[in-house]
Amino acid sequence: MDAKKIFQPKIWYIIAGAMALLGGIENNINAESWAESAWGADGLNDQSIAMEALFGLFMAGFGAMGLTCAFALEGKAQAKFALANGAVISLFFVAMFVLLPSTGYEMPGAGFLAPPFVFMGGLMVSGYLHMNDEEQAAE
Repeated sequence: MDAKKIFQPKIWYIIAGAMALLGGIENNINAESWAESAWGADGLNDQSIAMEALFGLFMAGFGAMGLTCAFALEGKAQAKFALANGAVISLFFVAMFVLLPSTGYEMPGAGFLAPPFVFMGGLMVSGYLHMNDEEQAAE
């Protein structure tokens, strides 16, 4: 099977957007549990819960943006945005994974750390493969 058929920006935007939206909503609903697992029972307070809720809100926003890009953009513009959005969010996660542990924040295991890179990787690959495609004439 051709890589361009597997890596289509619209499909990867829908996948990444839906996962981020669902993950953000879950993070908001369970902000107290996430805060306790990250900071321990002694670090559980209104601020740590608020930060988890804020992260969930950010992820839900990215999910909504991804779904919007899936349906509002097409062609080269969608591909270029897929490459750029995937890179920006990947860099955000790298910075978060590097900086947060220095504050005492205990990051979740690899099972939670790998999916953002898989989804953003697919989004970036899809954008790269299609960013120079010929535009279809409007019919």
